[in-house]
Amino acid sequence: MSLRNLPGLLLLAGTFLVAATANAQKPSYGLPDRELQHRSMAVNIVKALQAAEANYKRTHGVYASWSTLVSTGDFTPTGTKWASEEFPTVRHAMYGPGPEIVPGWKLRLNLSKEGAAYDLLLEDLSDPKCGFAVFSDDRGRIRQGKLIECEQP
Repeated sequence: MSLRNLPGLLLLAGTFLVAATANAQKPSYGLPDRELQHRSMAVNIVKALQAAEANYKRTHGVYASWSTLVSTGDFTPTGTKWASEEFPTVRHAMYGPGPEIVPGWKLRLNLSKEGAAYDLLLEDLSDPKCGFAVFSDDRGRIRQGKLIECEQP
């Protein structure tokens, strides 16, 4: 290899390095950052609901309705103690009596077997086209989904 080609090779190597670094810094999931943050908020609201439900079950032997969680102070217009400090938008959200428990998010919380089990759906009201929602139940698993009619990005 001659030294005449060295600047061209260095330039080419630098271009690949810059391209690789740019791609490594921002993973692409096919969704804009704003939408990822919006969906993350829903998942973390559901995590807070799970924690509140687990605590209520430990104390009372049954799971609670949303109105009970609100009336006992677990979720208030100034926030909830059940969300992590890492998610202040969830911890300090303005929770209401429902069904739109937080602006833009509608909760459907179903109790079964006299409070022995629950399932919930937290639906994104700002997404009428795809109907994004987060689901969970008393087993503690969290799922996300959208309408099957929604086109893939």
